Amino acid sequence: MLCAGCNDFLTVTPTNKVTADAVVSSPAGIEAFLANLYYNLPIEGFDFTAESNPCPDQGYRDGFHFNDGAPNNSWRVAYILTDEAMGSQINDIPTDAYYSWWVTAFEHLHDLNAFYELLPTLTSIDEKTRTELEGQTWFIRGMIYFALARRYGGLPIIMQVGSLDDLPALKIPRSTEVETWNFVLECFDKAARMLSEEDNGFHTMANRWTALAYKSRASLHAASLAKFWNRAPLTGQAVDEKLVGGFTEEDRDRWYQECLDCSRELIESGRFSLYMPHPSSPAEATENYMHMFQRPEDALCESIFVKGFYKKGRKFGTNQDVWGQPAQTGGAWPHPGRVNPTLEFAENFENYDNPGESAKFVTYDGERFDYDGYKEGRAYRKFDDPLEMFEGKDARLAAITILPGSVWRNTKIVIQCGVVDLGGKIHMDVDADFKAQYIGWDGQVHYQFGAADNKFFSGFSVNLGNNTRTGFGFKKYMDPNFVSSGSVWNESTTDWIDIRLAEILLDYAEAYAESGLGDAAFARECLNRTRRRAGHTVDIDPTPENVQRERLAELGMENARQWDLVRRREFHQIFDGYRRGALSPILDLRDGKTFFVRGYVQKINPLIFREKYYYRSIPGWATSGLVKNPQQ
Repeated sequence: MLCAGCNDFLTVTPTNKVTADAVVSSPAGIEAFLANLYYNLPIEGFDFTAESNPCPDQGYRDGFHFNDGAPNNSWRVAYILTDEAMGSQINDIPTDAYYSWWVTAFEHLHDLNAFYELLPTLTSIDEKTRTELEGQTWFIRGMIYFALARRYGGLPIIMQVGSLDDLPALKIPRSTEVETWNFVLECFDKAARMLSEEDNGFHTMANRWTALAYKSRASLHAASLAKFWNRAPLTGQAVDEKLVGGFTEEDRDRWYQECLDCSRELIESGRFSLYMPHPSSPAEATENYMHMFQRPEDALCESIFVKGFYKKGRKFGTNQDVWGQPAQTGGAWPHPGRVNPTLEFAENFENYDNPGESAKFVTYDGERFDYDGYKEGRAYRKFDDPLEMFEGKDARLAAITILPGSVWRNTKIVIQCGVVDLGGKIHMDVDADFKAQYIGWDGQVHYQFGAADNKFFSGFSVNLGNNTRTGFGFKKYMDPNFVSSGSVWNESTTDWIDIRLAEILLDYAEAYAESGLGDAAFARECLNRTRRRAGHTVDIDPTPENVQRERLAELGMENARQWDLVRRREFHQIFDGYRRGALSPILDLRDGKTFFVRGYVQKINPLIFREKYYYRSIPGWATSGLVKNPQQ
């Protein structure tokens, strides 16, 4: 399917110049036709870059399929634009330059509609196959419109191939945002009715359960918009005409109920189960969770839809294994360490001895959990081993992030921001000369970042650009056996799990928590199933706060967070002069122990997310006649 899709099959021969049977006259022809549609699905996986059109000279558009040629985007993945993480050289948030996808989307819809119009005329297939293929078109249409709706709001609903001989008919106006979300859910409903319940064995093609899973995601998104619109109300013609906004309480409750219904049907179908749901210890929970993303093919019991990357090279492989590596294990790759999980992300996770609460790191006696950096005279907690700071923390933190002093690929990862010299003076400027020498308690030479050679430390030097700026490295999805060939692109072949059972469980829990609809006991069970898989033994209630904390812990770095912040209208609340936080390990050369300093990431500017960023700018509105989005 993937290989066939690379040939742009649909664009080879214009469909208005040949008969239907000439284009798809055999099962192989139909498969190639469908493969191209699947290849162009808007999946925000490893080959997606959050910034639109980052390399126009190389032909990249709208962020998708960013694995062609030399895709140098400094790893602008979506999670480094949220409060989950930042890039070692990137301190950005989404604006109008991010997440856009318009012209290419409607090109894909044109191809889809051409295929849809061919179906009734095909003589090479039986009715069962025709129904299955029609279900596939409804699924793909739902995926395209879902991706567009959460970027732009109300959309032109186009169901047929237009003709250049009738230009006025091509100018289809935008539907309201409510009508658009209803259409998205209708697409997934039709797909679920028509598609088989069976799977191809790899979860890379849609079936009934795939359609229900994406309906769960889409209906929760729509319901959240309806509930939280007033957190960031907008004005303008698009608002007046309800092309954005215009939600009612009836819309909100209907969409929450749809989320509850389809989520429960999928959960109770018995087709899916959590991967390794009963760990014997937190350490085992860490290994299980980590393995699920390192080897997705071993976790198909939980995965509902997967995008496969089975072959190295342009358009096939991806690059997460080189960008994400800490500097010490970067090998021949010149630009590792580009994903830095934040202090806020790490502190979201619970401690096992205090369930139901985010657990902040206590760095000194009388901790106020501020961000004021190092203060002389404070009674800092000191550790013989930096890992002692993280004892008792939810197992998923160590599965997703590389912690100071932890072992990755048989290498002890040195993440050290500074030293206190024998005279009591602290040295933690990230611009400092990393080769400067300091004598320690043991009479040996020590260095601010832990070594004199940048191949032997993984934080915090800004001068190198390959080090964590936050105190945490990146681990999720990383193949522990990956070896880079050097400055070579697209060598990673780990599959991307786009949607899995854990998300559906949390969708139900959130829909219940936010609406009061549904089954309270079932919602509580859904919430706690993912927590138990992480080693928790005490159940908690499905409150909005508990559900959101669990979503961030369970779905962290899976490109879910940016859409959670969008649909719940929380982006502008968090990013209002926001600076990302760091937890900086300091080696005290007077006694050889480590302490930690809470503070903001050094030498970065505060960030502001403006309400208008919730909707992307529509390109070409002046000639298309479409009403533009607010403040465009």
